[in-house]
Amino acid sequence: MLSFCENRKIPTEHISLIQRLEYGKTDEGKMFLEKIIIEIIVPPGFPEKYHRALIKVADQCAVKKTIMNPPKFEVKTIVQQGGI
Repeated sequence: MLSFCENRKIPTEHISLIQRLEYGKTDEGKMFLEKIIIEIIVPPGFPEKYHRALIKVADQCAVKKTIMNPPKFEVKTIVQQGGI
């Protein structure tokens, strides 16, 4: 979003992001992360024609893409070589 605004000469000092987490509960009663909500807070003078564009830019975030298509985890035990 920073480069989007910079390319359009839109000041960014009053733009902020708020992340909220919503949790669900399984049938067994265990809590799990159900939804991540990101709110983009813009100042009153922010051009309205770019509101949807900011959402599209945020949708391209590498972290969001990784969460949407998560990697596989591999956990190993490795025996340390040599003496301590």
